[in-house]
Amino acid sequence: MMSNSKESKSTYMREQPAGFLERVGVDYYRHLAKDAGIDKMSALTIDELPPDDTLRSIAENMTLLAAIIAFSVGALTTVVSVWIEWTFAGQLDQYTYYALYGGVVLLMLGVELLVLFWLGLKTVHGLACLTGHHRASDDPFLPGDDAVPNILARAALEVPDPVIHYLGIDPLKYISKSKLLLVGLLYKAKVILSSAAVKFVLVRMLGKGALRIGFIWVSVPITGIWDAFTLYKVTREARLRLFGNRLAHYLAKEIMTPELINKLSHKTKEGAVRAVANMVVLAQNYHPNMLVLLVKLSETLEIREDSNYDDWDEFLLLLDEVSVEEKYFLLDLLSIAAAFDGHLSRLEKHYLPEAFGELTGVYMQRIDTLKELLLTGQLHAAKALCKLDFQPG
Repeated sequence: MMSNSKESKSTYMREQPAGFLERVGVDYYRHLAKDAGIDKMSALTIDELPPDDTLRSIAENMTLLAAIIAFSVGALTTVVSVWIEWTFAGQLDQYTYYALYGGVVLLMLGVELLVLFWLGLKTVHGLACLTGHHRASDDPFLPGDDAVPNILARAALEVPDPVIHYLGIDPLKYISKSKLLLVGLLYKAKVILSSAAVKFVLVRMLGKGALRIGFIWVSVPITGIWDAFTLYKVTREARLRLFGNRLAHYLAKEIMTPELINKLSHKTKEGAVRAVANMVVLAQNYHPNMLVLLVKLSETLEIREDSNYDDWDEFLLLLDEVSVEEKYFLLDLLSIAAAFDGHLSRLEKHYLPEAFGELTGVYMQRIDTLKELLLTGQLHAAKALCKLDFQPG
């Protein structure tokens, strides 16, 4: 594996080690894979997977079931705390009441989060099996300890992805420290905005006295909806990571064949790494899909030394130095990489036309289509769009 070599250690660095939640999630994910008895089965290719209609239907049904369970969990745990307030408010002395109410709320919140974490991991593992990611062993496409179970555990538990520095590429190159702080605060605010916060806002701010006591029951469906929405986002992100990972395998194994690589000039090989590296930087995040694509490309093309690969101006200059066919190859790869995280940032929308030139409309449409296919689980159609054929568009 690349991460075991002396050379790769100098090019790959994960700033933050896996935290407690990620480690627990990974352990449980691997337990699910082994418990299912399919961990040792051979990996499947995209062509061996069910057709898109079947994949999409099963994935949507799994998502719907998870959302229904999440709604039920949020609603039921809220009913308990609401019943305590409905029954004992004004009946007990203040200290006894608040001790009872606070203890019940904390207990129900713990049960709710525990069940939601379990549900998220179970659903993500089910989606992984659906897409052929049934093996719990480390993914050889990812260096260090950032294997498929890690990226899925982070998606299931809504743990932020770590900052990764690879080949000297800085994914936070265009993000100011103040923006980093704001993003961090917003993420923590999202985590804090759990059902407990929803209950508090509804109970304390929307009404007083008898009106408030009656209105607190509204927190039951609202908390359920919040939890269902959270699970929906988890499964949506997990699907994106799973499908993107499969496409990265496909590009590396079936598209980037030795025959194709032998056709590429050294400049074009360098340009391929630059194309993905710049999308990582312009996207302003290090999405696992992009990391897998970048790692495998650099391995396949034997480009492993740190360099200034994320310089956009140098990439534009390189496009003018390669042949016309090789330029189309790089533009194809650039458009695929731009779609891999399921989102186009403001910087990507601004800079991509500089590379695409008169073909901007064609390539931007290709990016939008590929993003939609990835987000909706149409893996076979997405595969067909990931072509590198040295032709425009």
